[in-house]
Amino acid sequence: MEPNYVKQTNLKFSSLTKGLKKVGDFLLSEPMIFAIHPAKEVGKIIDVSETTVLRFCSEIGYSGYGTLQKEVRRHLLDLNRRPIEGLESEGKGTNGFAQSMKADINHLRTNIERLELEDMEQAVRCLIDSEKIVVAGYFQSFSYAHWFYFNLNYILGNVSLYRPENDAGVLDLLPKGSTVVIFSFYRYALDTLRLAEEAKSKDIRVIAVTDSRVSPIAEFADLLLPIHVSDKSLLSRGPITLSVVNSLLFEVIKGVKDHGKISYTYKYLIKDGEE
Repeated sequence: MEPNYVKQTNLKFSSLTKGLKKVGDFLLSEPMIFAIHPAKEVGKIIDVSETTVLRFCSEIGYSGYGTLQKEVRRHLLDLNRRPIEGLESEGKGTNGFAQSMKADINHLRTNIERLELEDMEQAVRCLIDSEKIVVAGYFQSFSYAHWFYFNLNYILGNVSLYRPENDAGVLDLLPKGSTVVIFSFYRYALDTLRLAEEAKSKDIRVIAVTDSRVSPIAEFADLLLPIHVSDKSLLSRGPITLSVVNSLLFEVIKGVKDHGKISYTYKYLIKDGEE
């Protein structure tokens, strides 16, 4: 069940100031910091004032920082106590491999609880309705971009993977009603930010998959799909990102099937066995 502090932060997020958004995003992505540190220390970690942290508590309906902290602690304690179905009973939760996989499952559970259903559905509609789709990602993000492009193109047949060495000026060639999907994770490659900024200036829709609601690319995104992880490491982020991406792909498949727009390549290459 989604805790109240998550619900209220999401509800009020769009109306918050930049500094308060920074606090809210940090609370959603790294609640443990709020559970173990006083407000002054949290402010130092986030690089905002203690007053900003206290104002944030008030904005989302808490009488003080202590009240918020108690709820965060209760929620995290409950998460740690919840067994992962089938593992503890079979004695598979004691080795390092199982512990690593259980951490991924917990991260997935957190992202399921915080899933912005309306934004995900809007992204699916946008992809289905697009004349042309360009997918981009640099460095570590390239693997996610390639996976998404590879499968989405088999489904829709109108998707290309952005290659900076070959695709200079590609946005000028896109037809009206096109979309750019950009994967942007810490440390946020400048070239993808510039691509998003250029797309926005040309009225091309931008869907950004990123690790923070206040990441640099948020400024240029029409739709922001944040991935929530407790740290910034590639290994923690990977399973969550691919799971979110796959959920988009499955919903796109259902959508184009309903409209009879499925690409012929899908039938031969990634069909799921249905007749």
